[in-house]
Amino acid sequence: MSEPPVQPLFASAARAVRKLQDLGDPLPAEAVTQLSKLESSSLSDAERRTQLETLLRPFVLLDVSIDEQGTALCAPGAAPPRLMQHGWRSFLVRVANPHRIEAKLVAGNGGVYGLIDYQSHSARIALHDTLTIVPRIKDAWLDATIAVPSELSGFEVEYKVISLYTRDDGVRKGGLSVFAADEHNHPSLSRSPLGLAGFRTNFESREYGASFDFDCAAAREIRLDIREPDGRSCMASITVQDGQGRSYPSKAMRLAPDMFFHEHVYRATGEMIRLPEGRYQISAIRGPEYRPVLLDADVDAGTEAIPITLDRWVDPAGRGYYSGDPHIHAGGCSHYNVPSEGVTPETMIRHVRGEGLWLGSVLTWAPCYYHQKQFFSGESISPPADLEYPLMQAAQGMTWTPQPTDRDAESALRYDVEVSGFPSSHSGHLILLGLTDQDYPATSLIEDWPSWNLPVLRWAKEQNALVGYAHCGIGLGVGTEELPNYIVPSFQGIGSNEIVVDVPLGAADFQCGGQIAPAAEMNIWYHLLSVGFRTLMLGETDYPCMYDEGPGVGRTYVRLNEPPAGPQAIEAWITGLRESASYFGDGRSHVFDLAVDGDVGREHSLDAPGPVRISATVAAWLPEQQPPPPAGRPAYSAPVGWHLERSRIGTSRSVLVEVVLNGVVVATQEVVADGTEQELGFDVPVEKSSWLALRILRSVHTQPIFLEVGGRPIRASRRSAQWLHDSVDQLWKVKSGFIREEERAAARQAYDEAQAVYRSRREECEAD
Repeated sequence: MSEPPVQPLFASAARAVRKLQDLGDPLPAEAVTQLSKLESSSLSDAERRTQLETLLRPFVLLDVSIDEQGTALCAPGAAPPRLMQHGWRSFLVRVANPHRIEAKLVAGNGGVYGLIDYQSHSARIALHDTLTIVPRIKDAWLDATIAVPSELSGFEVEYKVISLYTRDDGVRKGGLSVFAADEHNHPSLSRSPLGLAGFRTNFESREYGASFDFDCAAAREIRLDIREPDGRSCMASITVQDGQGRSYPSKAMRLAPDMFFHEHVYRATGEMIRLPEGRYQISAIRGPEYRPVLLDADVDAGTEAIPITLDRWVDPAGRGYYSGDPHIHAGGCSHYNVPSEGVTPETMIRHVRGEGLWLGSVLTWAPCYYHQKQFFSGESISPPADLEYPLMQAAQGMTWTPQPTDRDAESALRYDVEVSGFPSSHSGHLILLGLTDQDYPATSLIEDWPSWNLPVLRWAKEQNALVGYAHCGIGLGVGTEELPNYIVPSFQGIGSNEIVVDVPLGAADFQCGGQIAPAAEMNIWYHLLSVGFRTLMLGETDYPCMYDEGPGVGRTYVRLNEPPAGPQAIEAWITGLRESASYFGDGRSHVFDLAVDGDVGREHSLDAPGPVRISATVAAWLPEQQPPPPAGRPAYSAPVGWHLERSRIGTSRSVLVEVVLNGVVVATQEVVADGTEQELGFDVPVEKSSWLALRILRSVHTQPIFLEVGGRPIRASRRSAQWLHDSVDQLWKVKSGFIREEERAAARQAYDEAQAVYRSRREECEAD
């Protein structure tokens, strides 16, 4: 039998050596030089092959042999198994594949992890769904991954790279296995972090693995000295990455409050992070009111602390505006996809403080409902940011002690309810803020709740709760960005569907958005305002369902005479929403003190038509240059959803502030988004009773100011009244089949009453 060609072996070796270089574990320069010379040597192929294998043997940690069934047998190589605690080390893997099987090479760690789904758990991804098995956490100290490209080429011998992470220090006994996994026949493989699906051997059997006594060098506990510009201590979002872009702590090894779906962790002044010796890039920020602070840090034997001073560019609270996110979750979505417990208030308050929010509304919904409802108290709380499961976290090696900060009392949680996954969810997901009782009368199960929203809203409003709709734009896009537009949507999604019935009946106060396309989110709102309703619009995140980054991706700012604090913090904030100025958006632009003829009130009476003076203070911040395109993309790609970067005019640093009157832009002014506060003024003619607002589209929008001329109510658009009337018809057509038969007559009556209101207002309108 003839020898296989040697060139593919050299190509494989060269790729693996370059990968080791990229991962920060290069071969000695002498070995790289010898490999290069050997590739162009005049020796025979057999001699070159022998010398190549001899040259690389000292750096091979794992020898793999794949049989005709695709079973991978593993044995220790000659490389010393030396690892770094809380760090990555990379080694060569030699793969003998005489039957030329083509498959994806996947790394395991001797059965420690078991079969797992990357998207199934609230924290450490290898845990059972109960999240209570301390010995399992203690044993799961090693992570292994095959570096890209991980596919076997089908050649008889080739080299790959394996990277290992250890949580622990000292000498630890552990096993490694490698699998030849058929990704084409097992598509779930691409969704698993270790690819442990569809492998061609029995994972739980350890006879194919290789055992090692790993020598794990200890990492250092590094104290983070995080400070506000004025020196106060605080919580912040900290991202630590090495030169290869790997985040620390390892995302696969995290346990709440450190989440595996974040690049960052939340740390307070004086808290620790464990790092092996090396060079790191650190990013620190505390929500969009801060510029990111970027610094390089060298960790060595003398490193004890890393000082970080945050860079705040705007302080809305200094002007009396207090931020809140009315829609975040402690369970579900990225926390996990299968029923479980979720995380506790101690973790949620850490995330809210780390994003610089004054209030976070933690909404209990169908996933985790029966567990999470225990945290409802009918009051706002500001718990210490303790580690929530001490035994589990101790087993995980989280030895740092949570620290209080100077700003802790400024952030509060309020546990309330999102009616999502309930019988009425087809009508739109409800947010109920400020409940005193979270259990609908005469129910013990979610399935017992009403199958349409109006009864739920009326029950909540009896408690003086502020009630409305979540993620309002889902299913309401109509293929145009025109705002307002008069195309009746399909109402096929879970956006603010039934709001077109509930508002005219006095049962809904707001809708939440600031997440997707403005036309889908705000079209209903604009139409409701144009026929005289005082509906509010709030910014939300729906963390970690629509956005994983953290609470406050979308947020709402409310003007108050004093900070919202204590058990009644949410009630004070709700009162401000009802009575005072507010705005919502991404927190990268702000509109303070919107006034008509110097009056910042929400309601204005004008004796007669004529011009009014609109004034406001606007601040916005963008980096001077657009961020570079993501790797592999040919052009700049703006962030999704609402983000000031999407408001940038061309490549300048300017954005456009617009005055909106009855939904129509009537005045504009460009401002430079350099972080400075800028006083703006507009003269706007008002011919009839109207609503007015300021916006930077896709970044910030104020609540409307209402102008009544000559004592007449706002009836600005017959077309809006007709659109709302027709939308009720479409909603009934699509949703009535989901309403229980015994509730359908009452629902039909309510739909009819809503349409009667719209017909009446249509006749009262002053213009088309």
